[in-house]
Amino acid sequence: MRQTPETVVLVDCGCSFVQKIARAVRDKNIYTMVIPGGAPVDRVLAENPAGLVLVAGEDAAKNDAVQAKFAGVKLPQMQAASVEDADKIVKFCMDSCGCKGSWKLENFIDEAVADIRAQVGDQTVVLGLSGGVDSSVAAALIHKAIGDRLTCVFVNHGLLRKNEPELVQEVFARNFNMKLVYVDASDRFLDKLAGVNDPEQKRKIIGKEFIDVFAEAAAKTNAPFLGQGTIYPDILESISFDGDPKGVIKSHHNVGGLPKDLKFKLVEPLERLFKDEVRQVGKLLGLPSELLDRHPFPGPSLGVRHVGAIDRKTLHILREADAIVTEELFKSGWYHKTWQTFAVFIPVRSVGMKNHQRTYDYVIAIRSINTVDAVTAEVVQLPWDLLFTMSQRIINEVEGVNRVVYDITQKPPGTIEWE
Repeated sequence: MRQTPETVVLVDCGCSFVQKIARAVRDKNIYTMVIPGGAPVDRVLAENPAGLVLVAGEDAAKNDAVQAKFAGVKLPQMQAASVEDADKIVKFCMDSCGCKGSWKLENFIDEAVADIRAQVGDQTVVLGLSGGVDSSVAAALIHKAIGDRLTCVFVNHGLLRKNEPELVQEVFARNFNMKLVYVDASDRFLDKLAGVNDPEQKRKIIGKEFIDVFAEAAAKTNAPFLGQGTIYPDILESISFDGDPKGVIKSHHNVGGLPKDLKFKLVEPLERLFKDEVRQVGKLLGLPSELLDRHPFPGPSLGVRHVGAIDRKTLHILREADAIVTEELFKSGWYHKTWQTFAVFIPVRSVGMKNHQRTYDYVIAIRSINTVDAVTAEVVQLPWDLLFTMSQRIINEVEGVNRVVYDITQKPPGTIEWE
């Protein structure tokens, strides 16, 4: 991760709301990044921080251990224990750390463009374009930096939403003067995912296959660099608190899923940003609302919304159900009132009645959340009549479903996606 001027590191001692503190300080134009308290001191100092904030957790012994570890570090330090301490932290950053409040997204764009040019030089970049916010903004930033030396590759891995391949190609042809290569690798992905139940294994398979597809596409352009839309929450969820791999929440296809023999050098201009900051950068770059205001879609796509092993028949069920959820959101005016609303396929069958006959079919879950940074999320209380309409349409129109449930789990403890 590239260094940012005037960085203040929040050393997390196990605090559940540390990201809220970080966001509150960022809102005052001071760049903060969170590093687990179990990280080595050298790792923290590698960020060249202007100061440290030790954010207390619930385990007193761990707090004492982290404080002792950083006691000899010759940097301004303070301790924090609640979101209400954000104002004190801002004052500390200004008075003790010498911060000027220079963290502004307009400055970020200039810095990112300069970083990309310095990294890439006169060479070329291949970027995986999904049509989502992160990859679209990453593409716009890289294109601003190097122009037609960027080639965007849009891969249909068979896990996209209904009509997604056609939509993405149409939108980018209309809005961008970029090189866009379309690759239909759906059978290749689905064949390798057949029979795979474990969500981590699915993510890693998708990630590896993505890299392999890109390698083949890049061979035609000789691009040594791979552009990605990795954002800060992706990094956070892929880092263990104390170095134990069991502490990793999940691997991201563009973080933990990368193979060790990666032949590309990575260009990740958004890795310092939260999701809402990415949208703001997109607006500053002039990207259209139809891209920026779409609900976020995970890199592994429907692969992490299809619980258990994926086959083409059940994937079709999920795709059709998800399309109904989205259509009804737009019709009701609720699409732009929620951050993310989607369907999940659950490989559980239940007894039901359909057309006056007994059925034994699958379950679809609907999940709707609101969030600022994707680190924490609150459940949206969608109107009952809207949920009822979604449920009735899914059951009546999607063959193989006879039950719909609503997921009311906050994040934490649940992640936004089911896998």
